[in-house]
Amino acid sequence: MVDSVVEKFRRRVAVNVIEQEPLSSYTSFRIGGPAEILYTPEDEGDLVCAVRAARRLGIPTTILGNGTNVLVSDSGVQGIVIRLLEPSRRPAMEEGLVLVKAATPLASLLEFAVVRSLEGLEYLTGIPGTVGGAVYMNAGSFSQAISTHLAYVELLDRKLEHVVKRHEEIDFDYRYSEFQESGAIILGAAFDLDPGDQTLIRATAERVRTEKRAKQSWEYPNAGSVFMNPPTTYAGKLIEEAGCKGLQVGGAQVSPKHANFILNLGDATAADVIRLMDIVVQRVYDKFNIRLTPEIRLVGDFS
Repeated sequence: MVDSVVEKFRRRVAVNVIEQEPLSSYTSFRIGGPAEILYTPEDEGDLVCAVRAARRLGIPTTILGNGTNVLVSDSGVQGIVIRLLEPSRRPAMEEGLVLVKAATPLASLLEFAVVRSLEGLEYLTGIPGTVGGAVYMNAGSFSQAISTHLAYVELLDRKLEHVVKRHEEIDFDYRYSEFQESGAIILGAAFDLDPGDQTLIRATAERVRTEKRAKQSWEYPNAGSVFMNPPTTYAGKLIEEAGCKGLQVGGAQVSPKHANFILNLGDATAADVIRLMDIVVQRVYDKFNIRLTPEIRLVGDFS
């Protein structure tokens, strides 16, 4: 991409454009090279304008939320990275549903539900990131997924038209939603939650939080669970039994506490993480004949 194209994009969106911005500051891994263009829209209109301008100029586009489940390549990301800001509007009730914008932190949605004595999402406590990212990945824990209580999703389709898709119209699976392939941009979601006892809901959420704190590793930057669980067991169990706990490549280490976490000890590169992932996958395959599948999303050039 030549500078004139960047300038053309800048003129079309006017503000909130940064060139060659390191993405390590925008991911929980604290790893990643620069975005050729980093753009932060202030509202949905800005978002549509930016994506439309990028398409007309032939510039690839990447959507980034809180960056909690991604590994950005050391060479960065070509084209435009659109970073969605936390909205000023908080979750709200409308016709019995909880409405929330995609860039809202998942923790804010969960607290909103607890305060209003609504149950169904408390097992997701402790999952970082945004609501949009959680829906995109169909995030979950304790055998519960965010899609279970999803009523509908608001999105921009490939034609940049505002569309509402009901739960039954959306393909969800374990750590999968059709949005990973459709190219649609999630704008918001609605959840159908059940009335419950606030004391019990809060107690469950606190128990989940306590259990996760005891088992998971957050003392160093990381992206949460690196691999998806195979159908009949847990990825962390396989990784541990394959002797990978504490294994290190450069500044990246398999957590000594939770084997399905890879930690950035301070100077890890994306190349370190990928090499470590490859070693883990091979060792687990050699021992159990099971090939682990990454859960984290790779952004940028890893060829």
